[in-house]
Amino acid sequence: MGDPRPTMRDVAARAGVGVGTVSRVVNGGTHVSPAMRQRVEAAIAEIGFSRNEVARMLRPGQASSTIGLIIDDLRNPFSSELANGAAAVVSEHNHVLLIGTTQLDSGTERELVEEFIRRRVDGLLIVTSGMATGPGEAAALDSGTPVVYVDRTPAKTAFDSVELDNTSGVRQALGGLIAAGHRRIAYVGGDPAAATGGARMRAYRMVLQEADVPLEHELVSTHNSTAEAACASTVRLLQSDRPPTAIFCDNNRMTLGAIQAFTALGTTVALAGFDDLELADLLPFEVDLVVYAPAEMGRRAAVRLFDRIAGDRSARTKYRVATHIERRGRRFHRDD
Repeated sequence: MGDPRPTMRDVAARAGVGVGTVSRVVNGGTHVSPAMRQRVEAAIAEIGFSRNEVARMLRPGQASSTIGLIIDDLRNPFSSELANGAAAVVSEHNHVLLIGTTQLDSGTERELVEEFIRRRVDGLLIVTSGMATGPGEAAALDSGTPVVYVDRTPAKTAFDSVELDNTSGVRQALGGLIAAGHRRIAYVGGDPAAATGGARMRAYRMVLQEADVPLEHELVSTHNSTAEAACASTVRLLQSDRPPTAIFCDNNRMTLGAIQAFTALGTTVALAGFDDLELADLLPFEVDLVVYAPAEMGRRAAVRLFDRIAGDRSARTKYRVATHIERRGRRFHRDD
């Protein structure tokens, strides 16, 4: 456990003033001289004091009836559906869901964890940006705040997790392409250091090896952070001297970028991608998508979190959500 969080009394002792003076400074009071305010603010900075916004409004021992959800980007349909699933369970327990977004920045994630802890949330659901350890894990452990990781789980963690069966999903997608005769299958993905990106890249390599399909490094494009980057990468692949006959995309933004490249070039190759895609049925070509229920992931994670809040002290659990393949897009017939 870490050192106790500094109190107003600690600040007062460091500044050589009364606790009432510290309280007036912290709470924006006006009856404090500039010199005194400067002494108090300097002491606050030195010992790392921060006001607990929620605790000051609560009686000792009273819960806040709030749950924090830390997620990367609510504009992504996956994220919003996951949040909806979690929100339903949170509402059933008469709690309020507070949401913070990180844009996959580990510093922002750490700040959000610390801020939610200061606000005395009863538990945290985290789609982490960390690979080895969650950026805010130490703070959560020190405070005793229950955490459940969702979708992405750090390699080293003391907390429960709910994640996708990434290996099975990639196996299903590539299996269909290989069964159709493809042996030059490109990979268009995001950051392979991220938990999901790393798992899907490892599965891609494994499936090709099992099928005796050569892994050609020039067909692998990673670190595409946006659909626009994935589009540019797909264009380069398709315009190379030996273009792929099929492409696997490791998330929905990558798949969208590949589709944009097809449109720009006026050509297509076989396409499979991880995650569902809005309006995919309107595409003028077929695409195999690895689909699942993000809302179910959020629901499962929230149920587990409330188990922990209720006092469950059993061993850490890891729950995997199943995936399946759906063929989407328009199917052409001879009379088209």
